Amino acid sequence: MKTKMNTHAQQLNDWLRVALLAFTVLCSSAVSAQDAAKRAEVPSIKVGDRWKYEQSDRRTGVKDAEFDRRVTAVTASQIEGTENDSKLLMTPELSVMESSTSVVSGEAKALSFPLEVGKKWAYKTSFVNKVSGNKGRWELEATVVAFENVKVPAGEFDAFKVAYKGFWNNDTTRRNGRLVLANWYAPATRSVVKTEYDDGFNNWVRQLVEFQIQP
Repeated sequence: MKTKMNTHAQQLNDWLRVALLAFTVLCSSAVSAQDAAKRAEVPSIKVGDRWKYEQSDRRTGVKDAEFDRRVTAVTASQIEGTENDSKLLMTPELSVMESSTSVVSGEAKALSFPLEVGKKWAYKTSFVNKVSGNKGRWELEATVVAFENVKVPAGEFDAFKVAYKGFWNNDTTRRNGRLVLANWYAPATRSVVKTEYDDGFNNWVRQLVEFQIQP
């Protein structure tokens, strides 16, 4: 009788050990998947990827611009395309070097991959406004402050929120001031889906309204 009871007890202990091991592995896999979801690597941009944005004044709500970006070529050093039928150049990390409105030089580090909450970096850029001809500079500190759900006209996405603070100088008008900026990067769209900008004069929000990415 004792032998039979000991056998049952041993079998139960063995079963509990197996169940505990399986539970540990399952939890570990879940944590790993969760950690992976909260870390974004450099996106694989492809020819044919497209994003359309609308920009509105945050004080009045009036839409004042649209931007239609299309990728036409991808190399190891840059992403080429069009924005509103004008030239578009971006770094592999999606920092815009030339768009329909401006040309940027110097450091271009609007995003710094891999993205994960808590990451910080700083950068300086110079720009020329293609519309007004004004020249200026930005000096910014960036911090990934959250991984959160954001809703834009194109849908709802899990996104990394990057907050920027710093200064701008307009070398043409001799004006300068503080700059507050935020970008929401959504891995599912391979792009920034929302931008909030405030330099004391211009105060706008730009949101993704349509996108198409290649498989």
